[in-house]
Amino acid sequence: MANQHFFKPLLPGFHSHLKIPVAFFSKHIEGRNEHKNTAKLRSDTSEITWKVKIEDGLKLTEGWKEFALAHDLRVGDIVVFRQENDMAFHVTLFGPSCCEIQYGSCLDDKNKLVAIQSSKKKMKNTKREAESSTLEPSCYVANVTPSSLRYDMLNIPKSFARANGIESRSGEIVLMNEKGTSWTLILKRKNSCGTMYITRGWRRFCGANGLKAGCFFTFKLIQRGGTLVLHKSPSSTESEDSSEGDEIAPLSTESKSFKKTSSIWKASSSSFQNLFVTLTLKPYEVEKSTLYLPVQFTRRHSINEETKMRLLDKNGVKWSTDLRSEKRSDKIRLVGGWKEFFKANCVEMGESIIVKLIWDGDTSCVLKFCSKVKQETR
Repeated sequence: MANQHFFKPLLPGFHSHLKIPVAFFSKHIEGRNEHKNTAKLRSDTSEITWKVKIEDGLKLTEGWKEFALAHDLRVGDIVVFRQENDMAFHVTLFGPSCCEIQYGSCLDDKNKLVAIQSSKKKMKNTKREAESSTLEPSCYVANVTPSSLRYDMLNIPKSFARANGIESRSGEIVLMNEKGTSWTLILKRKNSCGTMYITRGWRRFCGANGLKAGCFFTFKLIQRGGTLVLHKSPSSTESEDSSEGDEIAPLSTESKSFKKTSSIWKASSSSFQNLFVTLTLKPYEVEKSTLYLPVQFTRRHSINEETKMRLLDKNGVKWSTDLRSEKRSDKIRLVGGWKEFFKANCVEMGESIIVKLIWDGDTSCVLKFCSKVKQETR
């Protein structure tokens, strides 16, 4: 039997139980294992096989909490289940940046695993080597996106700016390539939100250095005093094709998205999960015929009212929608099409769905329906 996969982003309350996707259950479990109510979970972090009770064929319940605590799983993490045999699954664990979580040697010992379950806070501080960037504080990873080229601007991570004490800087900034050739650009800061970005020459810099949409490379701050200077690293990485693929296994450890294990990929501010966003059908938004996109999501991907967006439902039907920006804020709202989109995906009031952002041009994109989720309660 070919190994099948499904993945689950961890939402608040995930410790109480975890639901197996209905589509996966119907296709790979239902009618084959009716006599079995226990799943076996294992991971590369331990030799232990965890026995977890299954209720209604869809819920991982008794034993799941112990597995989650032992592996220090948190809201925002992603777990990938690979079916090995009947109800046996190999579980791979990814952090919010979609890099595989690295653990200390304590997970190799069963007694220490038990200790971890009773002292999770200590494990967080001492034993988990999180997926956060392994780069020096003076470095960050730049992502060349279609929108950054279109609008001739590159955002600078706030964490990088704070770590280097440049969060209040503005004015000229120099970008230098591997050969020492330099370009003078302008560093600006939005006072309303504190976002910093480089402009007036970013597109020219990319063109001169052969950087196309999808490329990642490292910038190192080599001069803080006077004019800021960012030096481009010798290596660059081009992202894989972000075409519309399988919904069941986009996070497979064998997929293209996870073949990149370098620190450059780990530090990416536009990692795989960042393409996903959760939308909730709220009564007051329905009443006002207004659906707002999360500000952090629109800022990260430079989505504005000039962006052409369509909504792709579960049946492959595309719904046209327009984007409008609020005059006194950075909020972007959808106008038209989104109610029909929610209805086509059988979303009821108060329910949430996960959609994936797919760019199909410099200023046009699609929000593709991935799954319907409900907030789990403890």
